[in-house]
Amino acid sequence: MALSAFDKGRLKIAAHVREELELAGIAFESIQCRADGMQTRPDTARLTITAAGTRDHLDLPAHEVEECESIVAGEVWYKIAGLIDRFHPI
Repeated sequence: MALSAFDKGRLKIAAHVREELELAGIAFESIQCRADGMQTRPDTARLTITAAGTRDHLDLPAHEVEECESIVAGEVWYKIAGLIDRFHPI
């Protein structure tokens, strides 16, 4: 069974987040990019990061996730960077 553009985008986003957290030197426990759960709206993926006992999330609409099928760039990149910035110690 082939992956959809949405599923490929979710995988690409999770890999991108892992790379960015490692580059920033932020130790993390969990990265999840889920869809179709009880906590998300239809056609939405929820990116959740758990680091240093803190959990935060970002909801991304399906069309933005699908745009990340081959590379995370543009507005999604900035949204993810903003989420990661919340984990930097002050």
